Amino acid sequence: MRAVAALTAAWMLAFALPCAGASTDAAASTDAGASTRAGLAGRWVVNDLLTRELQPPDRGPTTASGGLPRPSISVGGMPIPGTTPAAQPGIGGSAPDPMVLRCTELTLAPAGDTIELSFHGVGSDRLQRGRHQGVVSRWSERKLTTHYDTTSRRVSQTYEVDRDDRLVVTVKLNPKQGKTLVHKRVFDRLE
Repeated sequence: MRAVAALTAAWMLAFALPCAGASTDAAASTDAGASTRAGLAGRWVVNDLLTRELQPPDRGPTTASGGLPRPSISVGGMPIPGTTPAAQPGIGGSAPDPMVLRCTELTLAPAGDTIELSFHGVGSDRLQRGRHQGVVSRWSERKLTTHYDTTSRRVSQTYEVDRDDRLVVTVKLNPKQGKTLVHKRVFDRLE
């Protein structure tokens, strides 16, 4: 798609615009505007360098014990109730982290009131506009927000195309008993 736009812009600069008396600055701004108008739809690949730079700083432990693990007591191999630490999200039988945090490439394909998210090598998801099966989703041309609650946490995700035509994904994991974790990932457009 970009190759066609680049060839069209090159043809206009070389032949059409000098004949019509138009300036080359107008053609350059038109071509630059075309890439910024592109929305969420498309194929995206993770940019590891920008993703590392954009991660929020770790705020450190927020518990009175300084973040040290709580000891558990067991008798005969059986834990005594009330002495075991609470399950952490993503560990054991609790819900896994969102697929966008585990993939290196994703495809977004909006179609009317649904949007298909394909996390290559991990899985896929289909979101419907509004509230559907406990998931609240809404989107525009350049931004998608979704959130849902589980028994142990609230998960919110924001997919937004920035000025540089990069997809910035912000995932907030808010456990019912613990500090909120914020993950950011930056994706570059492939097509």
